Amino acid sequence: MTERDSIARRVAAAIAALPEGVTADARIESETWTTIRFANGRITQPHHDRATRLSFRVADERRLGTATTGDLSPAGIAAVVRTARSLARVAPAESKFPGFPRDRPPRPAATAYSAATARLSPEGATRLAEEALAGAGGVAPGGRIAGVVNVGGWERRVLNSTGLDRRMASSAAQASVLVDRPDRDPPVSGWSEGAHWDARRLDPDLLGREAGERVPAGAPAPVAPGAYRVVLRGPAVAELLQFVAHLGFGGLAEERGWSCLKRWRGRRLASPAVHLVDDARSSDSLPEAIDSEGVAARRVPLIDHGVVRAAVTDTVLAGRLGRPLTGHALPPEAPWGDTGPVPMHLLLAPGDASEEELVRATRRGLLVTRFHYVRTVDPGRGIITGMTRDGTYRIERGEIAGPARNLRFTDSVVAALRGVELVGRARRIYGSERGGSAVTCPALATRSFRFTSATLF
Repeated sequence: MTERDSIARRVAAAIAALPEGVTADARIESETWTTIRFANGRITQPHHDRATRLSFRVADERRLGTATTGDLSPAGIAAVVRTARSLARVAPAESKFPGFPRDRPPRPAATAYSAATARLSPEGATRLAEEALAGAGGVAPGGRIAGVVNVGGWERRVLNSTGLDRRMASSAAQASVLVDRPDRDPPVSGWSEGAHWDARRLDPDLLGREAGERVPAGAPAPVAPGAYRVVLRGPAVAELLQFVAHLGFGGLAEERGWSCLKRWRGRRLASPAVHLVDDARSSDSLPEAIDSEGVAARRVPLIDHGVVRAAVTDTVLAGRLGRPLTGHALPPEAPWGDTGPVPMHLLLAPGDASEEELVRATRRGLLVTRFHYVRTVDPGRGIITGMTRDGTYRIERGEIAGPARNLRFTDSVVAALRGVELVGRARRIYGSERGGSAVTCPALATRSFRFTSATLF
């Protein structure tokens, strides 16, 4: 028996020992990650860590309390159970709490996984960083190169009072590369990023070359604020879709009435070319077989060929909304609980346009590589604000006319979706630094995006 199995047995025993009328679920998460950061063209900050933690949630007369610990000894488990029970006693009652999920269909499906990626050595991760540095340096001599490579894997096991005991293993490799020229006035820069569940398919050399190629050759020209047609490259689309997920499809947002897509349920919002699903099982994402409550992941349509579908749920929100579970529970102790369950594995269906065709169809507007420091302004209307960064270009007569100075935008994700005219053909996975969420998407063109102020760089 492995140490992890021993921990699971102790946790199961703690659940079974709860008094009558008190139920619980528990998550045992183990992860191993190597992070290699580089700056000024050299590796500067290698880091390797391993951790196992326990999240224990108690339901006592429909009052929920959660506690976490990294102490997996018998005394540590006993302490976290006591803490969770104490917190449950003072929590407000969840009058519609349906109880923890049972071990019934659908059961978890096998998902794509790379043991070699999950166990990649620090030396192997360093080689990936070196490939990114070499790719960028080969096309942008004189540029200052920075970025990060994250490689690793995690295992999740969920147990509860109904007898459910499910586990999964996931792997991920993620990298981002920035190339800038601070010696120019104003400074210019280029960016690229990507992720995959198999480190062999990450292609850090390509990411480095893309970042270097996106560094403008000339000085960026000022652009007046206003509404422009835009072509959004993959990193910008991924950022936009993450806000769509949080503000439009979060279960808590739906229950409290401030979801920006609540009035669009069942109605056409966008072109039929916009087909967005959430599918944590997909090999085109960073797969996870179960959510944080042990519910099997499944494919959930969000925008079905332009038509908006329902928000997602976890156990608590399924009870409140009177809807089925969709398998989107986040850890109950997650700090972003203001949106509750949200889609975390987004896939936007590809279209048939190349980036050149997107630009040509736009005629006059802007090409945006990515957004920076994006924040919510009005969640109920889906309004967000942020900056363009690391590769913004003017489009004139269907061609890239030259670099543009960065702009601040303030606009609605709803309006951006409604304005989608063309969707790109090539997709890429854009993942969080340590797995757990991903957006798989192509570039797209939308007919209006509002920029509210300009910068000097």
